[in-house]
Amino acid sequence: MIINHCLEYQIGRLIVGYNPGIKCEINIGRSNNQNFVQIPFWHLRRKLEALCCRYGIEYREQEESYSSKASFYDQDEIPVYNADSPAKQSFSGKRIKRGLYRTKEKHLCNSNINGSANILIKSKHRFSFERVCSGFLTNPLRIFIS
Repeated sequence: MIINHCLEYQIGRLIVGYNPGIKCEINIGRSNNQNFVQIPFWHLRRKLEALCCRYGIEYREQEESYSSKASFYDQDEIPVYNADSPAKQSFSGKRIKRGLYRTKEKHLCNSNINGSANILIKSKHRFSFERVCSGFLTNPLRIFIS
């Protein structure tokens, strides 16, 4: 479905966020740990990469640390996580509950869209801010993937 969406809307580049230590030493409760660790993210990324190659879509992976904490709307600087010396970074906005992010100016936006936009920024992809409006951040288009 992801590749079909890219082909239908003539999207030529797919940027996928990854977190190198996403499953290492997580502690989100016994049953949640068991369910989460079984999700084959690596397999999904390899499958997407192969399909992108087949259909002529550029595939890139981008490290995604702090992409959910930083505010895309406020253009926060997004550092790269370093386990040896974690950055003491303060961000202007805050994720207030599942799926909802509050900016410095108290605007509410979808936290997944905020994180995705920050991954785009970290990838150094040429991105036009003129095409992003607050309506898109607060009411994203829903895409169903089964």
